[in-house]
Amino acid sequence: MARRSKANRVPFTSLQKKILLALASVVGLRMLGLFLVLPVFTLYGLQFTHSRFLVGFAFGSYGLTMALLQIPLGRLSDRIGRRKVLILGMALFSLGSFICAVPHWFPSGMQIGVLIAGRLVQGGGAIISVAFAAVADHIQAERRSTAMAILGIPIGAAFIIGVIGGPILAGIFGTAWLFWITGVLGLGTDMLLAHYLPETPPSGAEPAPLAGIIRTPALLALDAGGFLMNFFMSTFFFYFPLIVTGRYHMKMTQYYEVLLPMIFISGITMFLFTRGADHGLARPLAAIAFLVFLPSAVLLFRPALLGIDPNHIAAILAGGTLFYIGFTGLEPILPSMVSRTAPETAQGSALGVYNSMQFLGSFAGGSIAGAFAHALADTGMMITLFIASLLGSALMISVRAKKESPVHETASAS
Repeated sequence: MARRSKANRVPFTSLQKKILLALASVVGLRMLGLFLVLPVFTLYGLQFTHSRFLVGFAFGSYGLTMALLQIPLGRLSDRIGRRKVLILGMALFSLGSFICAVPHWFPSGMQIGVLIAGRLVQGGGAIISVAFAAVADHIQAERRSTAMAILGIPIGAAFIIGVIGGPILAGIFGTAWLFWITGVLGLGTDMLLAHYLPETPPSGAEPAPLAGIIRTPALLALDAGGFLMNFFMSTFFFYFPLIVTGRYHMKMTQYYEVLLPMIFISGITMFLFTRGADHGLARPLAAIAFLVFLPSAVLLFRPALLGIDPNHIAAILAGGTLFYIGFTGLEPILPSMVSRTAPETAQGSALGVYNSMQFLGSFAGGSIAGAFAHALADTGMMITLFIASLLGSALMISVRAKKESPVHETASAS
């Protein structure tokens, strides 16, 4: 049977391959713009202000506009077509990147404001859900799952390349160059879209109502889980350069020495998490992943409580590895739980709401981390993460999925 299904599988046409290349470039570069600067953004922001709160706000403001515009732009693409919205979104992303590269061109009192404005504009190109929807427009149903997986590859690659390569490039050329690079690549992606992505007429159908989704307790719990997951991510990466540079005196070009082991170990555990989730253990594994953030918070902020010398590199290695294990465990499981819980007719909208809550969590994490860092209240940050960890675990335990079928390939097309 397996041989027969493979033989009957319809190959991608030349045009479909070009469309997937353009869409994969959009998705990958969109996320690369976020991941490249994650490990170094805090130090970059502190060049323009002494307020760690404002740096944290700038760090998270990218996620704020992403959260606010994810659903509206997805619905706009239903009305005017995907191609126009994708090109507009990437143009905004490039414009925001260029603004983030030039705060030093302005008077010192305006510089942090310019950086915040650039991050807000960057996030304004909230086109991830539109890119996934474009796949459904151009790829036949029997190949759509493969196409969605192809779009997922650049997201994973962007994460690895960004968090490892970003500090190295920033250490050699300066952090501003990261924004110049992503801005130029974004414009190049617009040319790919204009050349390879056909204009499709809007469906004319009314978008599915959101009222039923936001009133479903299980989906609300998962949305809150996505919020908390990205809250942890923003918090970790806001503090990471402060810890490794301030406590261990590492240069940005040396960050990979601690990040590579974290990513390698979490890559193995992510595979184990996803395998377990495929065997019906998604809910308890998600609850465990949130609990992993508890010892991570202690090791990052008060390692002496666990008998580890704060000045020993083992504290950040262990704390960071536990963060990565929890984060990479949740990243694939939570969207799967959303799609299994949402009604068949509203999976795209449900994932759109979930993605918006994720980005809102990124904004909240950066802003709150900046506030605690400005007040030099590391213990307060640790306690906040404790509460968030326990809350996330409790939310996952409370979820009851309505379906047991695997995720449909159209689930991400919001």
